Amino acid sequence: MIPRASNVLVRAPNWIGDAVISTSFLAALRAIQPSARVTVLAHARVEPVFRHNPAVDEIVGFGGRAGLWRRSLDLRKRAFDSAYVLPLSFSSALAAALTGAGRRTGYGSEHRGRLLTDAHAFDEGAFRSRHLVADYLALLGSAGAVPPPEVFLLEGEVRWAQQWLDGRGLSGGGVVGFGPGATYGPAKRWPPDRWIELGRRLKQRGSRVLIFGSFAESRECKEIERNIGTTAVSLAGGMDLRQSAALIAHCRAFVTNDTGVMHLAAAVGTPVVALFGSTNPSWTGPWGGRHAVLRSHEPCSPCYARTCRFGHYACLRKLSVDRVLDALG
Repeated sequence: MIPRASNVLVRAPNWIGDAVISTSFLAALRAIQPSARVTVLAHARVEPVFRHNPAVDEIVGFGGRAGLWRRSLDLRKRAFDSAYVLPLSFSSALAAALTGAGRRTGYGSEHRGRLLTDAHAFDEGAFRSRHLVADYLALLGSAGAVPPPEVFLLEGEVRWAQQWLDGRGLSGGGVVGFGPGATYGPAKRWPPDRWIELGRRLKQRGSRVLIFGSFAESRECKEIERNIGTTAVSLAGGMDLRQSAALIAHCRAFVTNDTGVMHLAAAVGTPVVALFGSTNPSWTGPWGGRHAVLRSHEPCSPCYARTCRFGHYACLRKLSVDRVLDALG
Protein backbone atom coordinates (compact mmCIF):
# COMPACT_ATOMS: atom_id res chain seq x y z
CA MET A 1 0.00 0.00 0.00
CA ILE A 2 1.36 3.41 -0.92
CA PRO A 3 1.98 5.94 1.86
CA ARG A 4 -0.68 8.60 2.30
CA ALA A 5 0.28 12.02 0.99
CA SER A 6 -1.48 15.36 1.14
CA ASN A 7 0.35 16.99 -1.77
CA VAL A 8 1.05 14.90 -4.86
CA LEU A 9 2.70 15.72 -8.18
CA VAL A 10 2.13 13.64 -11.33
CA ARG A 11 4.51 14.12 -14.24
CA ALA A 12 2.25 13.38 -17.20
CA PRO A 13 3.30 11.70 -20.46
CA ASN A 14 4.19 13.97 -23.38
CA TRP A 15 2.17 12.19 -26.09
CA ILE A 16 -1.57 12.65 -26.46
CA GLY A 17 -2.46 8.95 -26.43
CA ASP A 18 -0.32 8.21 -23.38
CA ALA A 19 -1.67 11.31 -21.64
CA VAL A 20 -5.25 10.13 -22.24
CA ILE A 21 -4.37 6.69 -20.87
CA SER A 22 -2.83 8.34 -17.79
CA THR A 23 -6.25 9.69 -16.78
CA SER A 24 -6.99 6.15 -15.58
CA PHE A 25 -4.00 6.44 -13.23
CA LEU A 26 -5.26 9.79 -11.95
CA ALA A 27 -8.72 8.39 -11.22
CA ALA A 28 -7.17 5.46 -9.34
CA LEU A 29 -4.92 7.82 -7.38
CA ARG A 30 -7.92 9.93 -6.40
CA ALA A 31 -9.80 6.82 -5.24
CA ILE A 32 -6.86 5.76 -3.07
CA GLN A 33 -6.11 9.23 -1.71
CA PRO A 34 -9.36 11.23 -1.95
CA SER A 35 -8.14 14.11 0.23
CA ALA A 36 -4.79 14.65 -1.49
CA ARG A 37 -4.10 17.72 -3.60
CA VAL A 38 -3.03 16.45 -7.04
CA THR A 39 -1.00 18.63 -9.39
CA VAL A 40 -0.27 17.48 -12.96
CA LEU A 41 2.93 18.67 -14.66
CA ALA A 42 2.21 18.41 -18.39
CA HIS A 43 3.58 19.53 -21.72
CA ALA A 44 1.43 22.23 -23.32
CA ARG A 45 0.33 19.92 -26.15
CA VAL A 46 -1.31 17.46 -23.72
CA GLU A 47 -2.43 19.89 -21.01
CA PRO A 48 -5.98 20.11 -22.47
CA VAL A 49 -6.43 16.36 -21.82
CA PHE A 50 -6.51 17.03 -18.06
CA ARG A 51 -8.79 20.08 -17.99
CA HIS A 52 -11.96 19.70 -15.92
CA ASN A 53 -10.83 16.29 -14.66
CA PRO A 54 -12.23 15.83 -11.13
CA ALA A 55 -9.12 13.88 -10.12
CA VAL A 56 -6.90 16.90 -10.80
CA ASP A 57 -6.64 20.00 -8.64
CA GLU A 58 -4.14 21.94 -10.73
CA ILE A 59 -2.37 21.65 -14.08
CA VAL A 60 1.09 23.16 -14.49
CA GLY A 61 1.98 23.40 -18.17
CA PHE A 62 5.37 23.82 -19.81
CA GLY A 63 6.78 24.10 -23.29
CA GLY A 64 10.08 22.51 -24.27
CA ARG A 65 12.97 21.21 -22.18
CA ALA A 66 13.98 24.62 -20.84
CA GLY A 67 10.39 25.26 -19.77
CA LEU A 68 10.33 21.91 -17.97
CA TRP A 69 13.42 22.77 -15.91
CA ARG A 70 12.07 26.20 -15.07
CA ARG A 71 8.68 24.87 -13.99
CA SER A 72 10.25 22.08 -11.95
CA LEU A 73 12.43 24.49 -10.01
CA ASP A 74 9.46 26.81 -9.47
CA LEU A 75 7.54 23.88 -7.98
CA ARG A 76 10.10 23.33 -5.20
CA LYS A 77 8.24 25.80 -3.02
CA ARG A 78 5.12 23.58 -3.19
CA ALA A 79 6.76 20.98 -0.89
CA PHE A 80 5.30 17.90 -2.58
CA ASP A 81 5.10 14.80 -0.41
CA SER A 82 5.36 12.55 -3.43
CA ALA A 83 5.72 12.57 -7.20
CA TYR A 84 4.75 9.95 -9.77
CA VAL A 85 6.80 9.94 -12.96
CA LEU A 86 4.78 8.32 -15.75
CA PRO A 87 7.10 8.91 -18.75
CA LEU A 88 10.14 6.63 -19.03
CA SER A 89 12.68 9.31 -19.93
CA PHE A 90 15.66 10.37 -17.83
CA SER A 91 14.59 14.02 -18.14
CA SER A 92 11.18 13.37 -16.60
CA ALA A 93 12.76 11.77 -13.52
CA LEU A 94 15.25 14.63 -13.28
CA ALA A 95 12.36 17.10 -13.40
CA ALA A 96 10.68 15.30 -10.49
CA ALA A 97 13.93 15.41 -8.52
CA LEU A 98 14.26 19.14 -9.19
CA THR A 99 10.85 19.74 -7.60
CA GLY A 100 12.22 18.37 -4.32
CA ALA A 101 9.34 15.90 -3.90
CA GLY A 102 10.07 13.68 -0.91
CA ARG A 103 9.05 10.38 -2.53
CA ARG A 104 9.53 9.89 -6.26
CA THR A 105 8.02 6.82 -7.91
CA GLY A 106 8.52 5.60 -11.47
CA TYR A 107 10.13 2.93 -13.62
CA GLY A 108 13.91 2.60 -13.46
CA SER A 109 14.39 3.06 -17.20
CA GLU A 110 17.22 5.02 -18.85
CA HIS A 111 19.52 4.55 -15.82
CA ARG A 112 17.47 6.98 -13.79
CA GLY A 113 17.08 4.88 -10.65
CA ARG A 114 19.17 7.26 -8.54
CA LEU A 115 16.72 10.06 -9.26
CA LEU A 116 13.80 8.02 -7.91
CA THR A 117 13.28 6.98 -4.32
CA ASP A 118 10.98 4.16 -5.45
CA ALA A 119 12.28 2.81 -8.77
CA HIS A 120 10.18 -0.05 -10.14
CA ALA A 121 12.06 -2.64 -12.16
CA PHE A 122 11.84 -1.96 -15.89
CA ASP A 123 11.99 -4.57 -18.62
CA GLU A 124 10.83 -3.39 -22.03
CA GLY A 125 9.38 -6.76 -23.02
CA ALA A 126 7.43 -7.08 -19.79
CA PHE A 127 6.32 -3.45 -20.01
CA ARG A 128 4.83 -4.09 -23.46
CA SER A 129 3.22 -7.39 -22.47
CA ARG A 130 0.25 -5.74 -20.74
CA HIS A 131 -1.82 -2.64 -21.39
CA LEU A 132 -0.24 0.72 -20.64
CA VAL A 133 -3.11 1.36 -18.22
CA ALA A 134 -1.80 -1.54 -16.11
CA ASP A 135 1.79 -0.31 -16.42
CA TYR A 136 0.79 3.04 -14.95
CA LEU A 137 -1.46 1.59 -12.23
CA ALA A 138 1.34 -0.74 -11.10
CA LEU A 139 3.13 2.36 -9.76
CA LEU A 140 0.29 2.69 -7.25
CA GLY A 141 0.55 -0.93 -6.16
CA SER A 142 -3.22 -1.11 -6.30
CA ALA A 143 -5.18 -4.23 -7.21
CA GLY A 144 -8.51 -2.46 -7.07
CA ALA A 145 -10.95 -1.59 -9.84
CA VAL A 146 -9.41 -0.13 -13.00
CA PRO A 147 -11.01 3.20 -13.94
CA PRO A 148 -11.33 3.74 -17.70
CA PRO A 149 -9.38 6.59 -19.30
CA GLU A 150 -11.69 9.56 -19.62
CA VAL A 151 -11.60 13.08 -21.04
CA PHE A 152 -14.19 15.32 -19.42
CA LEU A 153 -16.08 17.67 -21.73
CA LEU A 154 -18.08 20.64 -20.51
CA GLU A 155 -21.71 21.01 -21.54
CA GLY A 156 -20.75 24.11 -23.47
CA GLU A 157 -18.14 22.19 -25.46
CA VAL A 158 -20.61 19.44 -26.34
CA ARG A 159 -23.21 22.06 -27.32
CA TRP A 160 -20.67 23.91 -29.48
CA ALA A 161 -19.88 20.68 -31.35
CA GLN A 162 -23.56 19.97 -31.96
CA GLN A 163 -24.10 23.49 -33.29
CA TRP A 164 -21.02 23.15 -35.52
CA LEU A 165 -22.39 19.93 -36.99
CA ASP A 166 -25.91 21.34 -37.37
CA GLY A 167 -24.54 24.34 -39.23
CA ARG A 168 -22.95 22.06 -41.82
CA GLY A 169 -25.81 19.61 -42.17
CA LEU A 170 -23.87 16.88 -40.38
CA SER A 171 -26.25 16.13 -37.52
CA GLY A 172 -28.39 13.03 -37.30
CA GLY A 173 -25.91 10.40 -36.12
CA GLY A 174 -24.52 9.34 -39.50
CA VAL A 175 -21.02 10.78 -39.11
CA VAL A 176 -17.96 8.52 -39.00
CA GLY A 177 -14.64 9.93 -37.84
CA PHE A 178 -11.30 9.10 -39.48
CA GLY A 179 -7.88 9.25 -37.84
CA PRO A 180 -5.53 8.47 -40.78
CA GLY A 181 -2.34 9.92 -39.29
CA ALA A 182 0.31 8.69 -36.87
CA THR A 183 3.28 10.85 -35.96
CA TYR A 184 5.32 7.76 -35.06
CA GLY A 185 5.82 6.73 -38.67
CA PRO A 186 4.42 4.94 -41.75
CA ALA A 187 4.48 1.53 -40.03
CA LYS A 188 1.45 2.70 -38.07
CA ARG A 189 -0.44 4.28 -40.99
CA TRP A 190 -3.00 2.45 -43.10
CA PRO A 191 -2.39 3.48 -46.77
CA PRO A 192 -4.20 6.62 -48.00
CA ASP A 193 -5.90 4.75 -50.85
CA ARG A 194 -7.67 2.54 -48.28
CA TRP A 195 -9.01 5.57 -46.43
CA ILE A 196 -10.28 6.96 -49.72
CA GLU A 197 -11.98 3.69 -50.66
CA LEU A 198 -13.50 3.41 -47.18
CA GLY A 199 -14.84 6.97 -47.40
CA ARG A 200 -16.40 6.30 -50.80
CA ARG A 201 -18.02 3.08 -49.58
CA LEU A 202 -19.41 4.91 -46.53
CA LYS A 203 -20.75 7.57 -48.89
CA GLN A 204 -22.72 4.85 -50.68
CA ARG A 205 -24.18 3.90 -47.30
CA GLY A 206 -25.28 7.48 -46.66
CA SER A 207 -22.60 8.32 -44.08
CA ARG A 208 -20.53 11.49 -43.85
CA VAL A 209 -16.88 11.55 -42.81
CA LEU A 210 -14.93 13.90 -40.55
CA ILE A 211 -11.15 13.57 -40.89
CA PHE A 212 -9.03 14.48 -37.86
CA GLY A 213 -5.30 15.10 -37.66
CA SER A 214 -2.54 17.50 -36.72
CA PHE A 215 -1.34 20.46 -38.77
CA ALA A 216 1.57 18.31 -39.98
CA GLU A 217 -0.93 15.77 -41.30
CA SER A 218 -3.21 18.32 -42.97
CA ARG A 219 -1.93 17.81 -46.53
CA GLU A 220 -2.54 14.05 -46.46
CA CYS A 221 -5.93 14.51 -44.76
CA LYS A 222 -6.94 17.11 -47.34
CA GLU A 223 -5.99 14.72 -50.14
CA ILE A 224 -8.16 12.00 -48.61
CA GLU A 225 -11.02 14.51 -48.32
CA ARG A 226 -10.65 15.59 -51.96
CA ASN A 227 -10.68 12.02 -53.27
CA ILE A 228 -13.69 10.98 -51.21
CA GLY A 229 -15.72 13.95 -52.35
CA THR A 230 -18.24 16.31 -50.82
CA THR A 231 -19.30 13.89 -48.07
CA ALA A 232 -15.90 14.25 -46.36
CA VAL A 233 -14.55 17.20 -44.38
CA SER A 234 -10.94 17.43 -43.22
CA LEU A 235 -10.43 19.22 -39.89
CA ALA A 236 -6.70 18.48 -39.69
CA GLY A 237 -4.86 21.44 -38.24
CA GLY A 238 -8.08 23.40 -37.89
CA MET A 239 -9.35 22.26 -34.49
CA ASP A 240 -7.69 22.21 -31.09
CA LEU A 241 -7.63 19.07 -28.98
CA ARG A 242 -10.78 19.77 -27.00
CA GLN A 243 -12.76 20.87 -30.05
CA SER A 244 -11.70 17.64 -31.75
CA ALA A 245 -12.75 15.63 -28.69
CA ALA A 246 -16.17 17.28 -28.63
CA LEU A 247 -16.77 16.61 -32.32
CA ILE A 248 -15.55 13.00 -32.05
CA ALA A 249 -18.00 12.50 -29.18
CA HIS A 250 -20.81 13.12 -31.71
CA CYS A 251 -19.50 10.55 -34.24
CA ARG A 252 -21.30 7.21 -34.37
CA ALA A 253 -17.90 5.49 -34.79
CA PHE A 254 -14.25 6.33 -35.25
CA VAL A 255 -11.83 4.51 -37.58
CA THR A 256 -8.21 5.16 -36.73
CA ASN A 257 -4.61 4.06 -36.75
CA ASP A 258 -2.81 3.44 -33.45
CA THR A 259 -2.40 7.09 -32.57
CA GLY A 260 -3.36 9.66 -29.96
CA VAL A 261 -6.75 10.46 -31.47
CA MET A 262 -7.67 6.77 -31.12
CA HIS A 263 -7.42 7.03 -27.33
CA LEU A 264 -9.15 10.41 -27.40
CA ALA A 265 -12.14 8.87 -29.19
CA ALA A 266 -12.36 5.97 -26.73
CA ALA A 267 -12.08 8.39 -23.79
CA VAL A 268 -15.13 10.39 -24.91
CA GLY A 269 -17.21 7.25 -25.40
CA THR A 270 -17.16 6.83 -29.18
CA PRO A 271 -16.85 3.22 -30.50
CA VAL A 272 -13.47 2.76 -32.17
CA VAL A 273 -12.29 0.58 -35.04
CA ALA A 274 -8.52 0.54 -34.52
CA LEU A 275 -6.06 -0.51 -37.24
CA PHE A 276 -2.79 -1.94 -35.93
CA GLY A 277 0.42 -2.57 -37.86
CA SER A 278 3.83 -2.49 -36.19
CA THR A 279 2.54 -2.06 -32.65
CA ASN A 280 0.79 -4.31 -30.14
CA PRO A 281 -2.88 -3.67 -29.30
CA SER A 282 -2.47 -5.60 -26.06
CA TRP A 283 -0.23 -2.74 -24.95
CA THR A 284 -1.73 0.35 -26.55
CA GLY A 285 -5.14 -0.67 -27.86
CA PRO A 286 -8.27 1.39 -27.16
CA TRP A 287 -9.47 0.68 -23.62
CA GLY A 288 -12.92 -0.84 -23.19
CA GLY A 289 -15.21 -3.48 -24.62
CA ARG A 290 -17.00 -1.37 -27.24
CA HIS A 291 -14.08 -1.25 -29.64
CA ALA A 292 -12.84 -3.44 -32.50
CA VAL A 293 -9.13 -3.98 -33.08
CA LEU A 294 -8.03 -5.14 -36.55
CA ARG A 295 -4.60 -6.55 -37.34
CA SER A 296 -3.19 -9.08 -39.81
CA HIS A 297 -0.93 -11.09 -37.42
CA GLU A 298 2.16 -11.06 -39.62
CA PRO A 299 5.14 -13.12 -38.33
CA CYS A 300 7.22 -9.94 -38.02
CA SER A 301 4.55 -7.96 -36.13
CA PRO A 302 4.63 -6.35 -33.68
CA CYS A 303 8.10 -5.00 -34.47
CA TYR A 304 7.51 -1.51 -32.99
CA ALA A 305 9.47 -0.01 -35.90
CA ARG A 306 8.67 3.36 -37.43
CA THR A 307 9.26 2.02 -40.95
CA CYS A 308 9.00 -1.52 -42.32
CA ARG A 309 12.45 -3.10 -42.53
CA PHE A 310 11.18 -5.30 -45.37
CA GLY A 311 9.50 -2.44 -47.21
CA HIS A 312 6.18 -4.25 -47.75
CA TYR A 313 4.09 -2.97 -44.80
CA ALA A 314 2.07 -6.19 -45.12
CA CYS A 315 0.74 -5.84 -41.58
CA LEU A 316 -1.24 -2.81 -42.75
CA ARG A 317 -1.81 -3.57 -46.44
CA LYS A 318 -3.51 -6.87 -45.61
CA LEU A 319 -6.18 -5.00 -43.65
CA SER A 320 -8.98 -4.73 -46.19
CA VAL A 321 -11.69 -2.12 -46.46
CA ASP A 322 -14.26 -4.91 -46.24
CA ARG A 323 -12.93 -5.90 -42.79
CA VAL A 324 -13.27 -2.33 -41.58
CA LEU A 325 -16.81 -2.03 -42.94
CA ASP A 326 -17.76 -5.30 -41.25
CA ALA A 327 -16.38 -3.99 -37.96
CA LEU A 328 -18.36 -0.76 -38.36
CA GLY A 329 -21.54 -2.78 -38.82
